[in-house]
Amino acid sequence: MFNIANARFAFLDIETTGLSPWFGDRICQIAIVLTEGKRIKSTLDLLVNPERTLSPSAVHINGLDESKLSAAPKFSEIADQLEAALKDAVVVCHNAKFDIQFLDNEFRKLGRTVEIPNLIDTLLLARDFYELPSYSLEHLAADFHVSSNMQNSRAIRDAITAKNLFFAMMDSLKPMGKPLDDFIGIYNSPAWPEEGVYLPTELSEAINSGKRLFIKYIDKDGETSERWISPKDVIGLSDYIYLQAYCHTREAERTFRLDRILDVKVEAESNSPLLKN
Repeated sequence: MFNIANARFAFLDIETTGLSPWFGDRICQIAIVLTEGKRIKSTLDLLVNPERTLSPSAVHINGLDESKLSAAPKFSEIADQLEAALKDAVVVCHNAKFDIQFLDNEFRKLGRTVEIPNLIDTLLLARDFYELPSYSLEHLAADFHVSSNMQNSRAIRDAITAKNLFFAMMDSLKPMGKPLDDFIGIYNSPAWPEEGVYLPTELSEAINSGKRLFIKYIDKDGETSERWISPKDVIGLSDYIYLQAYCHTREAERTFRLDRILDVKVEAESNSPLLKN
């Protein structure tokens, strides 16, 4: 049984070249914050040469320099270091299926598997125990009044934000009297996740809830536009993943390539986190 006060945690965040490893997207940055209980013991913030270019959305979101990425080590050169950092730790990340599918894919390319017997997804944790309009990391951090308090890379900021969010939720859930083990799920490659499409939280929330999205989109000619859309479905075509949506600007249905969506905001108001009854 784990004791939250002194358990070894690895808070993980992964940045990628796009949205799907099944269409060739790769990991381009990995951050891991290792703690003993709440105490930070060490951090890793590694650029990874993805051996391909970044999508327009990745450039916009991650702000990474492709010249620095091309000079960074390949995943094969850091795989042992990552495996050692995650070994025997309670691994915590937000929207685990999205991150783990990329990690799993990179290890598979090396003929290896990654095993994470103790995994906690703060996205699922929040959905299970709190009633909120949005469960994105940004919204949850605001609702629980936590932040990273760092000006470093997006990956390390998100990993530290996930750490602070996790412990804020654990403090909130203390009256339930649940041990840490009750919140732990099991991931053993390659059984989960199966090959499929796992989206960032904002997109999946909007598609599943019927809420509108305000998007910034860059087309194939490099022209940028902003518009309100109502998502309908996600489809995989021969070249990539697309979002079918009703465009309120054009007053017609349109198809948007997901890796060309530069920014997305969900039409939702954030409230104080309420425990579910």
